[in-house]
Parts: sequence; structure tokens; C-alpha cells
Amino acid sequence: MGQRREAGIEERGSSIRIVFQWRGMRCRETLKIEPTKTNKQYAAGLLAEIKRKIQIGTFNYADYFPNSAKAATGKNIHLTFADAADTWLKANAQLAKSSFITYQKHLNKHWLPEFGKRRLSEITYTELMAHLAQIKVTPKTRNNILIPMRRILDAAFLDGVIETNPAARIRNVKAQKAEPDPFTLPEVDRILGHIKNTYDEQILNYFEFAFFSGLRTSELIDLKWGDVEADLVVVRSAKVEGESKSTKTSQIRYVELNARAKAALKRQKLHTHLKSNYVFLNPITGKTWSDQRSQSQVYWTPTLKKLELHHRTPYQTRHTFATLMLMAGANPMWVARQLGHANMKITLEVYSKWIDLADKSRELDKVNNALFAPNMPQEKTSAAGS
Repeated sequence: MGQRREAGIEERGSSIRIVFQWRGMRCRETLKIEPTKTNKQYAAGLLAEIKRKIQIGTFNYADYFPNSAKAATGKNIHLTFADAADTWLKANAQLAKSSFITYQKHLNKHWLPEFGKRRLSEITYTELMAHLAQIKVTPKTRNNILIPMRRILDAAFLDGVIETNPAARIRNVKAQKAEPDPFTLPEVDRILGHIKNTYDEQILNYFEFAFFSGLRTSELIDLKWGDVEADLVVVRSAKVEGESKSTKTSQIRYVELNARAKAALKRQKLHTHLKSNYVFLNPITGKTWSDQRSQSQVYWTPTLKKLELHHRTPYQTRHTFATLMLMAGANPMWVARQLGHANMKITLEVYSKWIDLADKSRELDKVNNALFAPNMPQEKTSAAGS
């Protein structure tokens, strides 16, 4: 009978070659030892040890074959999630400041405490899902929390540190967008009246311009006098986390000014035009606003509370502008340009209810004017007994 051949053990002239699967690759490594019976037994034992370590996720290629080209791929097999997260953050330092801070916050709060000391190869899909289930947040926030974990593991997969990315199989949950919650015109006047009687005039100018220009808060605090013209303002940039960057759509837009927006700017000009490049400054510090938190906490929220209006974020000033314009009969295309929407579809989707209400109101007015106008001829009633 012929000599029995061990699976994965091959004679190669005066040496022995072992063959095994690792990370989806067929690996062949040569042992420079004579193919004797004893050496073949040694090779078989070595192969069995390698397969066992691959199975439990502890195999490090460089420990066994340091001169192999694949050793570089496996050198980070013991990399922890904390180390990988640190490397990933450094590699993505060019991200927008707001995005970078958000990812860093999610990592520090939700991922590093649980997985920081764990080796990347040990993290499983089931563990990630179980951890996410314990985080009680909105669907949108849950999806955002998952972003840095998914990207860090994906980078590790591309580097060959892990065989698969367990987070790649986790699907985002459907997040229903919050419907606009605008103020009515009487409510706007009440809010501005309270601010006028309570705070510095610059705060009044800030919020009145916000209500009647439709600028995003980030655009509002980055508006400069050089971009203010007689009948319009040029929106070129936005400020997020104290950093000036391009607008949300990365496009410059021209916003036409109505009478109330003009009035707010006219009053504000007396305060900051000769003092700063920026239109709106913090009246207490005399410096530019870095974000909208101070305005919200110090002026906005106390005002809504005092007037017993349910709480809404200052961003609703933008929604208020849009709905007031639409209800006044403005063309939705014009409103879309004013808001800087990337396309008309966004405007129609976000404000469809108010567009419908405005359309129905106009159509009903046409009917009333046509059918019940005072000068329409009336049907004569026949005389009694005729």
C-alpha cells in the first residue's frame, strides 16, 4: 500500500509545505525541513495548532511565519477597538469640525466604555446589536451613533485586521422626519414684542431677521455686512461649532428681503456696521456668536416659557418664514430659492400641508367671488298668485 498523505501536508523536494485557509485566502507556507516521518508529524501538529487558533480568532501570522508577505497583514490581529478608534479619528481629522466632534462624542459615550479594551477580532454582530438595543434614543440618533463604529470596523476590514465587518450587517432603522412646527404670525409678534421689552435691541433684530429671512441659524450667525445689499443678502457660508464653512448645499444663494427683514437690518446697522464684519454680535461680549446655544438658552427658551408657548427650537423660525410666505400666496419655487433647497422636491415634501392649505384657500376665494359676489344677478321670486 502507498504512504498515506496528510491533508494540508505536501512534500516539496527537500522541504515540507503546509496549506490552510485564513481570511478567505488559501495560504501555503514552506517549512525548511526534510520530509521525514517525524518531520511530517511535526508539520501536522503545527497545522492543527494554526487551524485551532484561526478558529478561535487568536492566530497571528507573524508569530509563525515572520518572513511571509502575509505577516504584515496579520500583525495587528491583537489591535483593540480603542487603538483602532484613535487611529481612525487621526486619519479623519479633515472632517468638518461638527462631524468630527459628533463622532468623537458617540465613541466616548456609547462605544469605548463597552468595547474599548476588546480586540477587534472578538467583536461580534450579536454584541453590537445587543448594545444598540440598550441605547434609548430616537431612530435617527441611533443611526448616527452607529456611523463611527461601522466606519472603524470597515477600515480594519480593509486593512486585513478582521475578516469581516460585523457592523456592516446592521441596518439603519427608518427614522421619520419631524414635521415643521412653525409659529403663526400673531405668535411671532408676541415673541418679538416680549423680546423687545425684555432684552437688548440686537436680540430683537436677530430674531426678527430670522423669522422674516428664512436663513438657517448657522447662516444667520455667519452673515457679514459685505454680503448685505439694499434689497437682498448673499448667503455664502455657515458657522458650526465656531467654524465657518460652506452652506449646507455648498452653493451661494441670494435671499430677497421683505420689509420686516429690511427693518431688522436697518436697526442692527446702528449697532455693528462700523464695529465688525459680522452683522450679528453677542451684545454682552461684543463678539461673534459661535453657535445658537446661547441665544436659545438665554433668550429664546425663557421667552417661549413666559408666553406659555410650547417649546420649539430656534430653527423653527426658518419653518415659520416658509409657511408664512406660502400661506400668503408666494410661489413655491420662489420660496425654495429663498430657503436654498437643493431642488423643488424638498420644498414640496416638507411644506406640502401648507401649500395645500394656501391653494385650497385661494380656490375657495375664487368660488366665493364667482358664486356669491354682491353684484351678481339674483333670481327673481314670482309674485304671489301670479
